Amino acid sequence: MSAKLSPNRIADDVFEIRVGSSRQAQWIARTLRKAELAEDIVAGLETVCVKFAPARAQQVSNWLQGIDFAIDEALPDAPIISLDIHYGGEMGPDFAWVCEALNLSPEAFIEMHTGQTHTVEMIGFTPGFAYISGLPEDFKIPRLSDPRPRVAAGSVGISAAYTGIYALAGPGGWPLIGRVSKPLFNPNSDVPFLLQPGQRLKFKAA
Repeated sequence: MSAKLSPNRIADDVFEIRVGSSRQAQWIARTLRKAELAEDIVAGLETVCVKFAPARAQQVSNWLQGIDFAIDEALPDAPIISLDIHYGGEMGPDFAWVCEALNLSPEAFIEMHTGQTHTVEMIGFTPGFAYISGLPEDFKIPRLSDPRPRVAAGSVGISAAYTGIYALAGPGGWPLIGRVSKPLFNPNSDVPFLLQPGQRLKFKAA
């Protein structure tokens, strides 16, 4: 089954395409990147944004509307990578109250978190920050009312049933449960950030 894309122009230089899932967004983004008409293509949880030169708006619109995509098209599963996490302590200052809020012992939380296969759904709000699915939907931990001015690179937080990992140091408001051991950013690499959309992960307690 196939369908046409329905781009909605949300700025002078951006079209937005609504999709049904982050997996579909990733497949569409990969398909669109094969062409060189757009300046940038960003896949989110429920949207794909296409940035272009304003002078080419009509050309880009015609191009997008002319593309067929398979609604049920699935991305091939990416290899699973393992990340060691140091839970709690100085590296996870919010770990204790997160466990209490979820009515779990620290051991039970770690067993749950390390027992799942997780998926990087998207990258945002800072460079390399990974939004990762795999937590139960009822894990409704809110973000901090008073964000931290600086969060260390590799810090792991959870909020709204997502695990979030900070690839770079910077401000952040996610409750922190730990920190990964492996560097997530290599400026000398062709792909500088280790975590990419569609990547599957297993966590391991360090």
